[in-house]
Amino acid sequence: MKTKVKTVLVLLLTTALVLQVFTSVPSFAAETDTDYKAAYYKLIKELHNSDEFEGGTDRYKLIYLDNDSIPELLVVDVPSDTYHNNGTYRYDLYTFYDGKAILLGCYASGVASAGGYRGDTSYIKKSGKLLETYVAAASGDGENIVYSLQNGEMVEIARGAFNIASETTKWNGKEMSSEKYTKKLNKVFKTKKAISFEGIKTISYRSMRKKLK
Repeated sequence: MKTKVKTVLVLLLTTALVLQVFTSVPSFAAETDTDYKAAYYKLIKELHNSDEFEGGTDRYKLIYLDNDSIPELLVVDVPSDTYHNNGTYRYDLYTFYDGKAILLGCYASGVASAGGYRGDTSYIKKSGKLLETYVAAASGDGENIVYSLQNGEMVEIARGAFNIASETTKWNGKEMSSEKYTKKLNKVFKTKKAISFEGIKTISYRSMRKKLK
């Protein structure tokens, strides 16, 4: 009889624990949704009037970099007529992690008027991966750097170097043919699925504020 009572108690406790887990998930998800919107809302207000950007940030976009339900925030500083960013777009990428908005990195895309930087930054939706590509026009030296979003930070997982003039290529420091280099890159980051930051349709500061309310 005692054995039966123990068995029933174990089953009741197990059921209670399972019900507690499942009933708590929806409320946590809703709270997280509210939290990230509040954090991003506060952030864009601060950045819009910041002296760090020329005349404040211009454009915004929520993107799904990794495979969770919370989007990352892309803050865009559009090229101006000054030397600071003439011809290039500046992209500040933020994520919501551990209860706050965190800067993942500052990236660029475009062509510098001085004949220096040529590059692009792209990502694969819900993969957690980002590719930064650039070439120094004067020397022909360039790099492909692949990052992965892990625990609230972008971690470099692979790097390739190349020179357009000499047609030399290295992947993670090892010299190889351009064909093998391309295969190595696509194994880590499938370039056909990539979405360029420069090609993303962004929205205005006012529209983003409404979206985050």
